[in-house]
Amino acid sequence: MRRLASSVVSYVYAMGLYSGQQIAKRAGFPKEHVNPKNSPAPGPDGEDPSTLSGQLYRSTRKAVEKFGDPAAVMFIAGNEYSTKAVDAVFDVLTLKAMSPRYWVKAADHLLEQTRLAADAVVKREDDVFWEQAKNTRYIFTLVRNNPEKLGIPKSGEFDLAVFMDKAYGIGDFENIWSVEGLGHVYSQRTWALKWDCSEDAHGIMTDGQAAGMPEKSLTMMHAGLGLALGESLMKQLTPDSSTKEIERVLRAFIKLCRNNSREGYVGCALESLGLVTRTFNYPLVSCVQKVLADVDETAWEFFWRGAGRALYFSPGHMVQPLYSPWIAAEQEAPNDRVYDILKAGISWPTNIVNMRHPAIFEDLIKRHGADEETTGTIAHGVAASTTMALDITPNHPLVKEYLEYVPKSTNSKVRDRWKKMVHDPVYKAMHRYQPVLKKHKMLDQVFRFQDLDALVDELEPAEARY
Repeated sequence: MRRLASSVVSYVYAMGLYSGQQIAKRAGFPKEHVNPKNSPAPGPDGEDPSTLSGQLYRSTRKAVEKFGDPAAVMFIAGNEYSTKAVDAVFDVLTLKAMSPRYWVKAADHLLEQTRLAADAVVKREDDVFWEQAKNTRYIFTLVRNNPEKLGIPKSGEFDLAVFMDKAYGIGDFENIWSVEGLGHVYSQRTWALKWDCSEDAHGIMTDGQAAGMPEKSLTMMHAGLGLALGESLMKQLTPDSSTKEIERVLRAFIKLCRNNSREGYVGCALESLGLVTRTFNYPLVSCVQKVLADVDETAWEFFWRGAGRALYFSPGHMVQPLYSPWIAAEQEAPNDRVYDILKAGISWPTNIVNMRHPAIFEDLIKRHGADEETTGTIAHGVAASTTMALDITPNHPLVKEYLEYVPKSTNSKVRDRWKKMVHDPVYKAMHRYQPVLKKHKMLDQVFRFQDLDALVDELEPAEARY
């Protein structure tokens, strides 16, 4: 009943947005706002849903494929909000909300969100929040609308080397996402044109044009591979799909990632499943993660790291004074391990997306540093994303500037935490993590929440710890 109610609300919401978009078209709104920028993901839609809620879910997804950017963004945010609202109602009806702990957590979240909103309005910290939202939106659209940005033809093969140069030509800061977007389009076209979307495809990142890719592009090209495969395979599922069907799709995704990745990069592709599922298929997160935990525990960890990254980029959390991704992480995590992975996942883009504006991450340290100092979540997000930035843009000038940043706060604890949770991880990413992991073909391990010091020390024991 819960799933049916959620599917009905999502369907009605999607149809309302679609109608609004049709009215906007007739009113003469610019085509770039009312027409879809990209074609639907290739590949089959999967089994016909056997339940009403599944049929509604599938129909909703078909409608969303026709959305221009404004409607698509509104749907992603509204679908998450409506699903959570339905869940809250059913929690009350099924007495789940009778637990005192349920209401204590709800009160804590309300207080924390109110404090964020008050800081934006009363303390006039809106510049920090607005700058962060602007930065996040820029990167979200850069990846989503990559073919348009780079001028990639809407169909058919294209010269990968030519567009690799264009992706790197946008700017040092943008390289991570422009290359990820290129990897998405190239993988999608190759899988469809060469392999007819077969689950037996292999060599997408090793053969043909991909054989000549520069090494510095490999991490995010593989992340793009995972995006392409995840989009196509997730559309085969609905929240009512059987465990057997979910398992089949997940095994196909893992197989495709492994058969089409270079050594040491498969984790980059696996992590994207969490990003795709949490951002574009939010109602599937629970059922997918439960099955994935039994199918492949390592892939499950990569999945949740991607879901943490999605929490940051999701339109529903882009304006954090309205709904913080940190609150959403606690609400959605099924256990403490996942909660830590999600927080590390949020810290990854918070660091790298806002590296040109260090005051934004300093604000995060002020708010969450005391709680996360011992968990290692923030430090890991900083180290992992900086390692990525340095690998895809060797000698990244922005990273060097970031190392020299001095916190504006005069609070000694904030300054100490900045050194421990930001400066030191950035330094180690530059001088230890990236060189060692690259040498041993294990760069995909930064896409997974783990002790990077222990990992690199095992590969190459250090005489002294930084």
